[in-house]
Amino acid sequence: MATLHDQEKGDVLAHQHAISHVPDEPIINTKHLDEIKNEKAYDAGAQFFAELASRPDADDLMAPWTEAEEKAIVRKLDCIILPLTMVSLLLGGLDKVILGTTATFGLRTDLHLVGQQYSWSSSIIFFGAMLTVFPQSWLCQRFPTGKVFATNVFFFGVMSFATVGVKNAGQLQAVRFILGMFEGMNTSGAGLVIGMWWKKSEQGWRTVLIFNTFSSVFNGLLSYAVQFYPATGALHKWQLLYLVVACVSCLFGVLDWIFFPANPTKAWWLNDRQKFIAVSRLATNQGMVNHQTKMYQVKEALLDIRTWLYFLISITLNIPNGGLGGFYSIVVAGLHFNVKQLTLLNMPTGVFGWVAAMFWITLARYTRQPLLCAMGSVIVCLVGTIVLKVVPHSNIGGSLAGLYIVYMYWAPYMVFGQLIMYANVGGTSKKVAVFGISYLGYTVGNLIGPQSFRAKEDPSYPTAYTVMMAGYCVTLGLMALYGFLCWRDNKRKVTQEEQWRASIAGQEQDVGEEWKDLSDKENPKFRYTY
Repeated sequence: MATLHDQEKGDVLAHQHAISHVPDEPIINTKHLDEIKNEKAYDAGAQFFAELASRPDADDLMAPWTEAEEKAIVRKLDCIILPLTMVSLLLGGLDKVILGTTATFGLRTDLHLVGQQYSWSSSIIFFGAMLTVFPQSWLCQRFPTGKVFATNVFFFGVMSFATVGVKNAGQLQAVRFILGMFEGMNTSGAGLVIGMWWKKSEQGWRTVLIFNTFSSVFNGLLSYAVQFYPATGALHKWQLLYLVVACVSCLFGVLDWIFFPANPTKAWWLNDRQKFIAVSRLATNQGMVNHQTKMYQVKEALLDIRTWLYFLISITLNIPNGGLGGFYSIVVAGLHFNVKQLTLLNMPTGVFGWVAAMFWITLARYTRQPLLCAMGSVIVCLVGTIVLKVVPHSNIGGSLAGLYIVYMYWAPYMVFGQLIMYANVGGTSKKVAVFGISYLGYTVGNLIGPQSFRAKEDPSYPTAYTVMMAGYCVTLGLMALYGFLCWRDNKRKVTQEEQWRASIAGQEQDVGEEWKDLSDKENPKFRYTY
């Protein structure tokens, strides 16, 4: 943020780096083993340490580890947890993308959709998600996260199977509403998973992979393959596409159930020594997870202005997601491409979105200016929207260029999202509450998006592009305010830490502050990143 001097920002980053290392002294005081094991307020990591410390081979299990040991564990996480989480979220996005494709395959005609019925079919999924986002968030905290993911992914497939048999607008909207109920876990579930397996310094590109835009690529490949299905077949092409996606989702739900553990302490493919290292690494994350709901942290989340800024920013950044997600194929069809060309033109959108997100995430890491990078990526999307609005449809190259630039909207959502999901929220219950509220913003943005595409404005859709431009301008102002608040509160945190250190001088500590499941406001050593 421009209001903070480089030296001050360097001090904050140095402070965060200093507290991110596992201390040389024991992680817990063995005199307090029973208290830690029986006190549910502690992080699950602290309870795991207490159990290990009581074992006769504790000295060997909890000895300092080598860099080679840690790298071997990270490779395991990247080979097992990363693809399971990534594909789970990909399948959650694929159903939204294929609705737009099936519209060009005859779904609107076969189901006799008129007026805004197609728009509502695209939007209604988010009403279902809004209904279950907080129950799903609670489930992700309270129960094994892997099992929650597995159940939801399996039912993605079940509802895709059901879509094959719909006959009219009402049935389509009912099925998509129920499908949305199983998507409420996406943001909160993935946010908890990333925070309980990888250190903050490792989360950047892994987050972009997990919250990926590859659904467009898979949709393009599957849709192109379906084009070769004979028109005289028993199913319509759009039905076959849903059938294939349904089979993949159900199969992957089973794989999640088998291989996706609740957290590092429950990973059957790690031994006890590896579990200790995997958990100890998370000191930089201010702990791993706590399965108890702390209502005071929920209240703190509701009263924290940063929570509501992120809610508003989630709305404005996801209007293009909702609108273009359901109308991309229709918009491109207005440029007079045939159906096979349309399916192939679907594919670059996911690539553009992913590459843009990876670029800005990498730039944010090396410049240590994540908020400024998020704002820069918003400006790029704003420019693309202006191009899309002012360039006539007769200019096919210019229109496609503007459309692909707008599809970089995933970059600001990812860059700014990491601040709130992993860097600037402490305490499991507060994280769950903030993730849920942010996902509500995501759903509201995705509801507004399709409705801004008015059927009577086909194919130019001037209202939709105006709404997107206004949203990006509002986003820039909200992000600037967010940066100011983080700068202000870091100033207060310095005083808070000084007072805390004075209060504990000479006292014996049972466990580090990182393992007490404290919220960001409670933890005196916490600093906000921006």
